[in-house]
Amino acid sequence: MAATPSRRRAVAALSVVVAVAAALLASADDGNGVYDPCADASVQRGDGFSFGVAFAGLDAFSSGGVRLSPCDSRLGLASRAQVAVFRPRVDEISLLTVNTSSTPNGAPVDLASSGGYMVAFAGRKYAARSLPVFVSNSSYTVTSFTLVFEFKKGTLENLFWKADGCSSCSGQSDFACVEESCAVKTTSCRGKGGQVECSPGIQLAFSGTDRHDAVLNSWYEVSKLRQYSLFGLFSNLKDSLTSQFSSFF
Repeated sequence: MAATPSRRRAVAALSVVVAVAAALLASADDGNGVYDPCADASVQRGDGFSFGVAFAGLDAFSSGGVRLSPCDSRLGLASRAQVAVFRPRVDEISLLTVNTSSTPNGAPVDLASSGGYMVAFAGRKYAARSLPVFVSNSSYTVTSFTLVFEFKKGTLENLFWKADGCSSCSGQSDFACVEESCAVKTTSCRGKGGQVECSPGIQLAFSGTDRHDAVLNSWYEVSKLRQYSLFGLFSNLKDSLTSQFSSFF
């Protein structure tokens, strides 16, 4: 079914970003030619996969009491949400960061003023989207997230956030437990009076099967890495990018 004019407007901003991403990220071994996060794709292990993350208020992700995909024009997010688009490799453990240091006009991105919640999304027919998860308000900011993709025969069916819990920051004065995640005081963040880099970091994991029925294993690998010193190496990578994760694991 052809996209309606209103839907095309709703994803116009995404399309510009995706066009740039396509030029930069396309490679010979990427069998997925779909770059629009609001379009459907069938993938195999190693393919690139485009998805988006929308930042807005909690109520912005539903209409008439029904939770909708950010691609749905009924939400009207094109004019009131911040959007980031990523293209990781399917079944590779990845760490993504949302750069909040500046926008194209040079101003920093304030996720709290954008509404403080985020939803991950991809696809049109299945319209997979996560539940909204808290990111930031004037008091606290969560900087570490784990996002799990569930595929069935190469089609994304579900996205969900895996809470890490708060045991790692228990008793630390600069942190609090907010919705089952460690959150730093917003006043400790750069641009808010502090020195902590508070750009969100999103660790990705994949489960289910690709279009050839090959099992996607990275979610199993991520869950097991916490038991071994190898996970410390991955934590050091997070530390090099966001500077305050080392005490979280």
